[in-house]
Amino acid sequence: MDNIKRHEATIIIPCKNEGIYIKQTLEFLFKTEAKNISNILIIDDGSNDNCCEFLKNPFNRYPNVTLVETKGIGPSVARNLGASFVPLTKILVFCDAHITMEPKWLNTLLKAFNNKNVSVVCPGIGHFSPDSPVGYGQTWNEKLETYWLKKPMNIKEVPLAPGGCMAIRKEVFDAVGGFDHGFHSWGFEDVELSVKLWLLGYKIFVHPDVKIGHKFRKIQPYDVDLTEFHYNKLRMAFSHFNENRIRKLMKSMHDYSNFETILNKITASDTYDQRIDYFKRRLHDDDWFFNKFNIPF
Repeated sequence: MDNIKRHEATIIIPCKNEGIYIKQTLEFLFKTEAKNISNILIIDDGSNDNCCEFLKNPFNRYPNVTLVETKGIGPSVARNLGASFVPLTKILVFCDAHITMEPKWLNTLLKAFNNKNVSVVCPGIGHFSPDSPVGYGQTWNEKLETYWLKKPMNIKEVPLAPGGCMAIRKEVFDAVGGFDHGFHSWGFEDVELSVKLWLLGYKIFVHPDVKIGHKFRKIQPYDVDLTEFHYNKLRMAFSHFNENRIRKLMKSMHDYSNFETILNKITASDTYDQRIDYFKRRLHDDDWFFNKFNIPF
């Protein structure tokens, strides 16, 4: 896939109670490169603040934006739904609904796909303030907590692609099954996809010449069910980790008041079937992944 053009990419933005930020994000898209993109999908997942009402005006100034309304399916499933609407696109660009961009950001990202080894590429991500620190991809520490990586000299492999902005080949996205369909609430959807990609033989890169601004929140603008949040984390582990790592994670979660509920949800779900499927298909095991990126977990 050489010389990927902007009109061959689709931007997918899950949105819930984003207030002014979804419109601001679209404004930045149109000021930079969105007018050359054939598809922009906004998945409004049950907002109750009317943040996407402006898109229902037939005379709005966003002719290539499609609004899809859902009723609380969660960001993982919402992203998958968006991808299902564009079967012929070559590149999916997943963006949060509260980001800012610089000129030529997308064109620079897409050029990375001229290298056939690039399955996913993400930009550097910092706060809205132009002088804020910028992280270039993420990794895990010994407690399986994410932290940001420093800016590399060149395009470089990274273990985890942040969900705030990532571009992925559509054929790769389809091959791995997209984001985990069993995540019905916010949390861990980007890191689960990243681990899955690496274990199935695909590569993730960060581009040092592209950065976006992101509104980092201490509190989400909607209720987050902690049981679902922790379930996502444990489901990720059961899907991809060996028994020792699963036990280590379970030990760290054992004192959670909802721990038994989480385990019961795992047992009642398709998590074990998913584990068997991934273990049959993967090219690398989790030891390979953790050793490759020197992750001490």
